[in-house]
Amino acid sequence: MSANNQNTGISGILAANIELIQLADGMLFGEGPVWDKQHQQLIFSDTGANEHKSWSKTQGLHTYRKPSYQPNGNVLDSVGNLYTCEHETRAISITDQDDRRTILCDRFQGQRFNSPNDLEIKSDGTIWFTDPPYGLGDGTKEIEFNGVFRYVPKTQEITVVIQDLSMPNGIAFSPDETKLYVGNSAAGDRYIWVFTVNSDGTLSSGEKLCQIDNNDWGADGVDVDTNGNIYAGCGDGVHIFSPTGLLLGKILTPSAISNFAFGGEDGKTLFMTSEHALYRIELLVAGAVQRW
Repeated sequence: MSANNQNTGISGILAANIELIQLADGMLFGEGPVWDKQHQQLIFSDTGANEHKSWSKTQGLHTYRKPSYQPNGNVLDSVGNLYTCEHETRAISITDQDDRRTILCDRFQGQRFNSPNDLEIKSDGTIWFTDPPYGLGDGTKEIEFNGVFRYVPKTQEITVVIQDLSMPNGIAFSPDETKLYVGNSAAGDRYIWVFTVNSDGTLSSGEKLCQIDNNDWGADGVDVDTNGNIYAGCGDGVHIFSPTGLLLGKILTPSAISNFAFGGEDGKTLFMTSEHALYRIELLVAGAVQRW
């Protein structure tokens, strides 16, 4: 299966004639992949099936945990705890290495979140997450805006850092954590925004960095590589932008990409989830957050 890449300006990221490999199929809605270095496996959400799945070279595709409270975005910390955005509980949970799950936060100023979607852990241990209403279903929307929040585990303090984006979705820090990237996925308003991260945990200087030109989907998942290039899950695959917002090229896929994760032995494998399938492609550069 060819990746059918657009190669202009992308030769340092994708080798010529690289192949896109489908690893698995049959999910109801794949999301939130994260590489588990300790066990050499990919963990990801099947939101529609209310479960976490895992994939590895040795075991293939398996159910990792069920039920999982309609999971979406996931991230692992440096010691292997799994943090998950849960639609059913409208919360951020943590599952430790003994498989004990705890709700970290589910409210802002007494009001329940919409449906936490994607998250990232900064090196200082703070958790940053987006909260659009995509997974709200029949639930009552209690927070009037669709925000981006910062949670401090040590103090349990929750602050809103962005509240004026229409549909904040994917989230990632630049390699030096001085910038925060947020993908906005509302129809007709699909941009990746960039914000300056201040030392006190606030944001400033928010601006549109780049626009997603395929308007069917995205920007969904967002991540960066070690060179600071920005990746976004979109309707036709993964779009790759320079740190200044220039479109370098695309990894074209048979179905829309909801999210993706760097992983493998050297962090240069890009795993991509779509609604129904899991894909893999080998890169020439690793992801910025090296948890492998």
